[in-house]
Amino acid sequence: MRSIFTVSAIYLFFIIFLIEPANAQAVKRKIEGFEFYFLDDRNKRKNPERFLETFAEKFVTEIRAESERLDRRIPQNAQIFVSENSEVFRKYSGQPSTLAAFYSPESNKFFFQNPESLAKKGILDTVIKHEICHFLAPESRSETSFWMQESYCESLYPTNPKPTSLDLKFPWSWEKFDEECSREIHTRSGFKKKILYQKLFLWGSWLLKTKGEARFRVFLETQSPEIQNIYSQFVKSRY
Repeated sequence: MRSIFTVSAIYLFFIIFLIEPANAQAVKRKIEGFEFYFLDDRNKRKNPERFLETFAEKFVTEIRAESERLDRRIPQNAQIFVSENSEVFRKYSGQPSTLAAFYSPESNKFFFQNPESLAKKGILDTVIKHEICHFLAPESRSETSFWMQESYCESLYPTNPKPTSLDLKFPWSWEKFDEECSREIHTRSGFKKKILYQKLFLWGSWLLKTKGEARFRVFLETQSPEIQNIYSQFVKSRY
């Protein structure tokens, strides 16, 4: 039984990361350098081709608009996987089923929950824009403050409920805030994750408003000592 499980696990890894998901081979679209796949383990979706095509058209429209807004060339060769349900999303993305979407810069792959479900929640457009934001964001040259990109994308396209309370406490020093965010970004606690994203939204929104997006993007790429003084201004503005 163990050997069968091991072989199955290896096979699953192989079809996901080295070739293509087996269930997605018959349902695939390639548009402007992007490969779109529909993931459905039970093959129950009626007319999956049209379902995938509708999402692909929306994704391409959004990435064109964001690329034009930023005046940045669209990178090519990314793969976009659209899931029929949360279980399929969890299985193929390796992320919690409560997550709406996920972009992996290491593999250049996007994973989305069922677009119809996201649309019913009123978050489909924002979720697409948020993941595209990560895709088009500058790559950090520093191993520290990697969470800043999440703050940037969350402030532009929030995927979590916005803070309704001013009770959130921020550390006085940038070093402590950086340490806190670097630690909590990996937490599996839903409560801690919610608090973290509220803080990321508040800090990112303030930075975006007071310093501008171009400067924010520079901070994503190169960590400047200047950020310590800017953070101090942010904290003082809250108290």
